[in-house]
Amino acid sequence: MEISEKLLELLNYAESEEIFDKAVAGYLLPDGSSHIVTLNTPEDTVFDIASLTKVCPTSTLALTYILEDKISTDTRVADFIPELKTNYRDEIRIFHLLTHSLDYRVPMKTLRTLPPEKILDALYTYQFAEAPGTLFNYGNPASVLLGILLQRLTGKNLQEQGNERFFTPLGMTRSGYNPLTRVPKSEIAATELCEFRHREIQGEVHDESAWVLQKLFPVGSAGMFSCVPDLLKFVKMILLDGRHEGKSIIPPGILEMVSQNAFPENVHACTALGWELNASKFMGTKVSPQAFGKTGFTGASIVADPDKGGALVLLSNFTYPHREPNADRIHAFRATLADAFFGELG
Repeated sequence: MEISEKLLELLNYAESEEIFDKAVAGYLLPDGSSHIVTLNTPEDTVFDIASLTKVCPTSTLALTYILEDKISTDTRVADFIPELKTNYRDEIRIFHLLTHSLDYRVPMKTLRTLPPEKILDALYTYQFAEAPGTLFNYGNPASVLLGILLQRLTGKNLQEQGNERFFTPLGMTRSGYNPLTRVPKSEIAATELCEFRHREIQGEVHDESAWVLQKLFPVGSAGMFSCVPDLLKFVKMILLDGRHEGKSIIPPGILEMVSQNAFPENVHACTALGWELNASKFMGTKVSPQAFGKTGFTGASIVADPDKGGALVLLSNFTYPHREPNADRIHAFRATLADAFFGELG
């Protein structure tokens, strides 16, 4: 059975299990070719990619500026965000934002009823139980801070930076924040019948805290919309170490940064700089130790394996019509899909 047939069979299975009923899966082969499989929706359907925003564009922008010597992993966050009044303020570095190693224990969902300025104040004044770098604690706050830092570094918001550095050079014409400014609503997948906003969410940010914060600026943790063809271009550029059609989009070195463990002494961290690393919960067991990727709450994921020379992108409406209590079912499906694909690459 060909790879596309195998993936389509799995998408149909997911529909029969009511995991989702709209999805697009795309993959890159070692020869550089890309292929797309669809379920009940066109291949260029735009989805809310949720926490994939953390890597496209946020952390990849940061890594680009590090490679250009504009900042470093050791740059103090307070130098760009003087409002930061947490304990350990002077010890917090960009490294901690990229690796989610700040001890924020407040789900940002609990802050969604606050005005945007109050949400930021809650992050700026949070009191940590553990010192920066002590543990891996994945969440939205670090990426929110990173997005603010990048905006202050460049004087441009994340949409403008994304356009300049990635979306325009790569031809990612359907990617960015605020998709209704460039894509008809009918071409955007709905994400949820939202109890918090009392309406169907389609073409507006699904993540509640990002939805509130976007009144101030595009947010580093969530809010990006994209389609599989665009994301395949993005991940292919990274697998080619920053190159696209023979030109450098990012200085050489990006591939090593995203495919090496940032905490080699902590086998539970599973994090590179900005990206998750070799995480079997959604990458399966057929990838190499250098495999990097990311997931999004709405049913999105990227898995790329530089050793095998391939990548897999999934966008789906997992949270429609209503979100599930946890991500167990979508994680299990992502792992199965990844095993089916990367198992074929040998």
